[in-house]
Amino acid sequence: MTTASPHGGVAYERFTTSGPVALLPEGDRYGLVWTMTPQAAASAMQWSDEQFLAELACHFGARRNDFTSVRERRTFPLSLELAQPAVAARAVLIGNAAQSLHPIAGQGFNLGLRDAFELAQEIGAAPAESLGSHAMLARYAARRRMDRYAGVAFTHGLTHLFALDGAIFAWPRGLALAALDALPFAKRAFTRAMLFGVS
Repeated sequence: MTTASPHGGVAYERFTTSGPVALLPEGDRYGLVWTMTPQAAASAMQWSDEQFLAELACHFGARRNDFTSVRERRTFPLSLELAQPAVAARAVLIGNAAQSLHPIAGQGFNLGLRDAFELAQEIGAAPAESLGSHAMLARYAARRRMDRYAGVAFTHGLTHLFALDGAIFAWPRGLALAALDALPFAKRAFTRAMLFGVS
């Protein structure tokens, strides 16, 4: 996506009943992630560029609606995948090979970075003769278990929470988000959990 004014390195994510929609700075333009049902996505692929831009401006809201062009549209299905186990004889799956999460709040990427970090820690602490051993890989898997499951639960739960429609869900959801934004200590704790995970 290109926009009339520069993005200034600012990313946006909006949660809607059909799923999140995000604008991610890429060079001098935005990458767009727009979650839809398979039927809606098939229809959107048939829209002209002009209709696509108009529909996106309407869907995204007032924070950013100065879209000027779109290119390279494609669709792919979203599915939760969790490799069980993530380790085998002298082999370790990390990142999207170990768990494929809903593209929400950058958590798949963060989880992959934590996988790599924890594996490096385990390798650095292991004697040379035990590298790739069952015991070493079992320790790594045990270290990652809670964070992996927490990441899956968070992303899966968040998509379902925002898919719930109606005032009975919207008011408490909006109040919780406003409280998170207004309370610096809560925002710091939440941000830390998103970056560094659960251990």
